[in-house]
Amino acid sequence: MTKAEHPRASGRSPRGGPPAWRGVVWPLLISAVALGALIAVLGFGLGTPEDLPGAASPDATTGGGGTHPSETILRVTCALAAVAAVAALGGRLARRLGQPPVIGEIAAGLLLGPSALAGLVPASTEVFFPESARPLLSLLAQVGLILFMFAVGSEFDVAELRRSGRVVGVVSQASMVVPFVLGALSALVVYREFAADGIGFIPFAIFLGTAMSITAFPVLARIVQESGLARRPLGTMAMACAAACDVIAWCTLALAMAVAGSGGPWGAVGTVLLAAAVTVVVLRVGRPLVRAAERWADRAQVPVAARVVFLLLLAFSLARLTDVMGVHAIFGAFLAGLLVPHRPGNRMTAVQTGIDSLNRKLLLPLFFVTVGMTVDLTAVTGRAGLLLAGVLVLVVAVVGKLAGTAVTARSAGLPWRTSLGLGVLLNARGVTEIVVLRAGLEAGLINQNAFTVLVVMAVVTTVMTGPALDLLKLSHRRTSAAPGAEAASPVTGEAKEKELV
Repeated sequence: MTKAEHPRASGRSPRGGPPAWRGVVWPLLISAVALGALIAVLGFGLGTPEDLPGAASPDATTGGGGTHPSETILRVTCALAAVAAVAALGGRLARRLGQPPVIGEIAAGLLLGPSALAGLVPASTEVFFPESARPLLSLLAQVGLILFMFAVGSEFDVAELRRSGRVVGVVSQASMVVPFVLGALSALVVYREFAADGIGFIPFAIFLGTAMSITAFPVLARIVQESGLARRPLGTMAMACAAACDVIAWCTLALAMAVAGSGGPWGAVGTVLLAAAVTVVVLRVGRPLVRAAERWADRAQVPVAARVVFLLLLAFSLARLTDVMGVHAIFGAFLAGLLVPHRPGNRMTAVQTGIDSLNRKLLLPLFFVTVGMTVDLTAVTGRAGLLLAGVLVLVVAVVGKLAGTAVTARSAGLPWRTSLGLGVLLNARGVTEIVVLRAGLEAGLINQNAFTVLVVMAVVTTVMTGPALDLLKLSHRRTSAAPGAEAASPVTGEAKEKELV
């Protein structure tokens, strides 16, 4: 055997395996990327436990009669397990009732929070959300939110928007504009009750209009699938309209935060223009680079661990970037997801799907349960002004979204029943609404009472979707037409309507 043919001389391992140098390079590469991910997470603003609200002092975690780190870790683990179990139980119960699992997770949080258990037995909070573990649990909840928005971006089908027809374009715009205008007008009435201290009317009105016009794209996808509408024109139109609404909603939310954080109109314009420029650059330059990195990773047989760290670094880095620009971190996570779109059979897609699956089962339920635990319904029910404001918000949300969509769809030529069904589907706000509300609360656009009322509105509008579809006889969960039945039936007005359903 010549020197060139020797496996060690050629840099390849025996038996035709991968090169021997990978055994040294990959651990170094993974370590470097992991360090970068850690720096990105800390720079993202989540900070160390000492920097977070409600965190214990350094003395409280290191001796001196305080809590030892091992005890804190144990409490975090136990609290995470308890919250995950309650969330799973709530999600399973909601699914049996024909509702999305997120409704059960939020309801579980409401039952654990001051509205129920914590109000009756205050000591129960220490079981699910102990004081010493609260900073780390909040950190994990924020990580779950960022990873969720990253998954939403990767599942977003931009090509579907380009393929959308005239009807979808008109309906999607109306389903966003009508509730936005009504929500902005209702801000004149609820401003004193819902606006955070020191926030101006204009950013508050923009935010409330955005909250009224949201459609929960991820929850809607689940509802469409479970209602048997995934392969029907009604479900396809609803998904395309929801995707367009999400794009507009993120833009208006960015505008509201820019106006609130800039201190003036010119600062807001600058922030929005900067965000738009960064978005264009990231999508134009970043997407080809990510595609090239994927191809190289496939050729070099990069381990799964390195791909995981790369995706985490991408999500948290862009989240930090948009946070620094004055726009919420969830925009950066969503933007990062657009760089890694889902493609069947792609290895990076498989890794991203695995991350999302773990996140949806462990960290994301923690976020929704903690949201529910911060909602205190007793603080709202005891004040007549807040109750009236809540009723007004709910009516405006339902009428603006449902009626605006249905009337526009009918004027575009769709049958009334299909138009109403489209309005019912787009009226579901669910997960996306709660993410937006949480961002508004953290940005100081709304107060805690407004957050409570709007979370209830999001839950109600989502819960009513399934029963409303059944009432309109648009759901196909239980029965479906036999193959060829519609083709054999005479083409009447009712048959044409069935074709659109």
